[in-house]
Amino acid sequence: MELNPYQERAVTVAGHCTILACPGSGKTRVLSERAARLLANHPKGRLCAVTFTRDAAEELRSRILASCGQEHARRLAVGTFHSLALAQIKRFSRGKPPRLLSEGERLAVLRRCCKQHAPDLPFDDVVQAIDAVKARLAPSPFTDPSLEAVFRSYQDIMESEGAMDFADLLLLSVRRMARGDMPPLPIRWLLVDEAQDMDEVQMEWILLHGRAGAEVTLVGDDDQSLYAFRHALGYAGLREITFALSATETTLPVNYRCAPNILGHAARLIAHNRERAPKRIEAHRQDAGEVHVIRAADRWDEAGQCVDRIRLDGSQWAVLARTNLLLDPVEVCLTEARIPYRRCGGQSVWDRALGATFLGLLRSVLDGAWTGVANALAFCGMPADQVNRLASFPGRDCLERLRAATRHIGSDADGPLIVSLLQGFEAWTTQARMQRHALVIHAVASWLSSHCKPDQARLLGRLEAALAGLSGHLARRLSLVGGSGNRQTPADSVAVMTLHASKGLEFDNVWILGCEDGNLPHTDSTEEDERRLLYVGMTRARHRLILSSAIEEGLESRFLEEAGLA
Repeated sequence: MELNPYQERAVTVAGHCTILACPGSGKTRVLSERAARLLANHPKGRLCAVTFTRDAAEELRSRILASCGQEHARRLAVGTFHSLALAQIKRFSRGKPPRLLSEGERLAVLRRCCKQHAPDLPFDDVVQAIDAVKARLAPSPFTDPSLEAVFRSYQDIMESEGAMDFADLLLLSVRRMARGDMPPLPIRWLLVDEAQDMDEVQMEWILLHGRAGAEVTLVGDDDQSLYAFRHALGYAGLREITFALSATETTLPVNYRCAPNILGHAARLIAHNRERAPKRIEAHRQDAGEVHVIRAADRWDEAGQCVDRIRLDGSQWAVLARTNLLLDPVEVCLTEARIPYRRCGGQSVWDRALGATFLGLLRSVLDGAWTGVANALAFCGMPADQVNRLASFPGRDCLERLRAATRHIGSDADGPLIVSLLQGFEAWTTQARMQRHALVIHAVASWLSSHCKPDQARLLGRLEAALAGLSGHLARRLSLVGGSGNRQTPADSVAVMTLHASKGLEFDNVWILGCEDGNLPHTDSTEEDERRLLYVGMTRARHRLILSSAIEEGLESRFLEEAGLA
């Protein structure tokens, strides 16, 4: 892909520069070309490029060196904000630097503090509150005293153990640079990718380098700012840093990815946002794509129509939705249709509570392992302490342990549940030995269904049909749907993911599910954030875009009318 005139101008700007790029205009290409030119034309200066993930950093580094040559590698540093801050702290620390906690260690410490100071608060809410505080330079006071107690206790524990978490890396780096205890990185140029996703601390890290003399270039797309819930500053942050550095602002309006009619509808939608850089988005392509809007009866009808279209078409597809839960029916329908797919960035329907319990119980029928039986008993409502007590009963396999349990459980409330499972298990193992695989699947599903809520029973029925429709022995069927089987599918298989996870990707054909008011836009987010989310999803499509909704779930999304599709 050749750089268009806007990109040529952007990569030759000297000094401080903010580039507001549009989807499909090659943001990473712009950044890597600018880096390569700077290194090639200035043989002594050092350059640092920063982005948000290790994978993105590796890709950026390889692109830069491919353009300018490996001989410049010693003058190039590419990494995430956190990896660069960690190297900076290690280099300038007197004595031993603080130990970096793993994510598991961090959460374990937080759980201890939460149990002590805020046992009644949901743990996820506590983690979110702590993360929000650490994304600010001057954190706002906690509204809940128990949250503040958790935070103080957490920080005291880390200080006493000489440890820090990932958020502390940047905070420590910024505070030391601001006090003059540690110099900024010794670089002439600083390039920042996906700058719309920076939070307040990351922005200050950039500003401290700019004020120290580094020439800063930021590349981002304000219309793709999706992470306000992770404290990203979005367009407001891009404007603030542009003003603080007296930067030159360049807009790249040409989209190379989408067919012009797909881009046109997406551009009409995003134009309703007020907090965005003014730009005229143009399509480089001239060929017309396809855009369709479908209204289905319910979620299963919506998923069925989606999979039918994919089966008939046979080309590259991505299925996107606002939440992971909306993708479950599509995953089940793809399994039934034996269409290879990969669940990207989210938990498979087979790995969540109902699917995992169903598969685990079937595995126990095959190998006699207790884990699947124990999880099934817990799913059916048996208290955890009672389930754990059963594990101490004697027995070489599930049948022997269940028989021992029926002798010891007596008149306990859970007695009928254990007896029914024992009776079922005896029949299932007999049928499995006789190679009656489909019969085992139906029988296990029937027993489990009697302990399900109505919506769970409907989903279980589809899981049962999908598994029974596969060919081969029971062990082979379980391996096909259980986790690793789907991760080994070809790269051109159907991609199933959330709209958030689709950012930065592109596909020939895109189907967006669940376009109803209340879901997209979702009630838990702002309308501008939700509009950006749908805009990102629409602009993943090169040739064909389909947006669907379910009558049972409510009215069509008002975003469809804004996009000129209703």
